[in-house]
Amino acid sequence: MTEFVTTKQNETQPNRSEPSSIEKLLDEIGSKLSNVLTKSDTDIIRNIMKETLVELKEKLLASVVKQIEIIESNMFDQAKELASLKEKVIEQNKKIKTLKKCNESSKQT
Repeated sequence: MTEFVTTKQNETQPNRSEPSSIEKLLDEIGSKLSNVLTKSDTDIIRNIMKETLVELKEKLLASVVKQIEIIESNMFDQAKELASLKEKVIEQNKKIKTLKKCNESSKQT
């Protein structure tokens, strides 16, 4: 009788392990299938990646664009300042010429 009980227990134990091994296999298959992408999934992922890259590019270039605008503004200001200085130099040269003429005419008289 004890042999019968032990053999029955041995027979039922593999049956118990079979569902667990089948469950494990099904879980493995499920996890592998979840990693498989369909064609429409790859299009979605591609679009997400493109949008992300565009957003990153805009963020990275924003600071560069701002710096370029600042530099351009400074260059414009410097160009205006140079133009006004050139006008002042021209005016000063005219004054010098008139003073020289006045000086020469006063020496002659």
